[in-house]
Amino acid sequence: MSVPPDSARLIRRLRVALALLAMLLGVALVAVIAIVFYWNTYLLDDRGDDPFTRGPFVAGLSATSAEVRFLGPDASAVQLTAIAPDGTHVVAKDGLFAGLEPGQRYVWTAAVAGVGQASGSFLTAPTDPDARVTFGVLGDYGSGSAHEYAVGRGLDAIDPAFVLTTGDNSYPVALPQLLDRNIFRPLRGVMAEAPLIVDLGDHDTFLGGGQAIVDALQLPNGGLRYVWQYGPVQVIVLGVEGDAATVAYAKAELAKPWRGVRFIAIHDALKPGEPLSLAVKGKITAVFSGHLHRYERRIVDGTLNITAGNGGQGPGDPVHTLRTPEAVYSTLDYGFARVEVSPTGTRIEMIDEAGVVRDSVTVPRP
Repeated sequence: MSVPPDSARLIRRLRVALALLAMLLGVALVAVIAIVFYWNTYLLDDRGDDPFTRGPFVAGLSATSAEVRFLGPDASAVQLTAIAPDGTHVVAKDGLFAGLEPGQRYVWTAAVAGVGQASGSFLTAPTDPDARVTFGVLGDYGSGSAHEYAVGRGLDAIDPAFVLTTGDNSYPVALPQLLDRNIFRPLRGVMAEAPLIVDLGDHDTFLGGGQAIVDALQLPNGGLRYVWQYGPVQVIVLGVEGDAATVAYAKAELAKPWRGVRFIAIHDALKPGEPLSLAVKGKITAVFSGHLHRYERRIVDGTLNITAGNGGQGPGDPVHTLRTPEAVYSTLDYGFARVEVSPTGTRIEMIDEAGVVRDSVTVPRP
């Protein structure tokens, strides 16, 4: 029995439609499986009996105050207590410890319903202009990888007063749902004792201008240009790149008097002869940058430049991680920089994820 031509065409079309529908359903199933796998592997976290979903972490420090923030329990159920070396204790109000002594290491405990659930410490800023200050530097780290966790443990081990980042704090982008995986969990140990002083990178600002990180860490001035001061140390944070507005901001801040040492943080590494490099010449101790997924030490227009882009994301495409021609030292190995400021000079070391010092340089204090 023959099938009329019109019916045959209709049957063929139905078969094609069914085949396409089956393919779409297959693709959708694969997508659902991938999303569930990604969510369970990277976004969900079995925290056991830990009542805190984020932190607690040190968010700010001055000579006489410190702020500790957290997410999870109702704030009314959490008591934050800090103890000084002499045994005096201070209870925080709305996460803020006030009336502290300068240059002292305080140990804090977060108790929920009377039971200690988290702890850490912080070092208040010294008032002595000749005080010694140690801080850490890392960049291009926000991947949630095992390497980032190793770098975070290394930072915790050096007991930094604060940690400066050089951008790309979250990969592939800075969405609120990714920040715990990329920042707060891998760095939880060090963030319990040292605030993050964050410079934003291109991955951070790709969506929403980095607002997710700005909100999570309450960065000043939208996170792009601001000044951080701690004892004799000043860091001028400049954002992603050295455009005209950034150069103008840097010049204005560098024109102000400062008795201690100054550093610049910017995501894109400076190039010889560019306006920002010339503007900071002779006025700062060093420039810290990222973007290139390497650690490098360079002298650019007479200024020490440290690229600390090896914090955890990895080298990626080798074409974009080539050694810079003027680099004195360069490595793809994971790690961070330890900066030690003293009355005689500033010592900067690259420490790899195994805790080995791989590079060192000292800049005399003017």
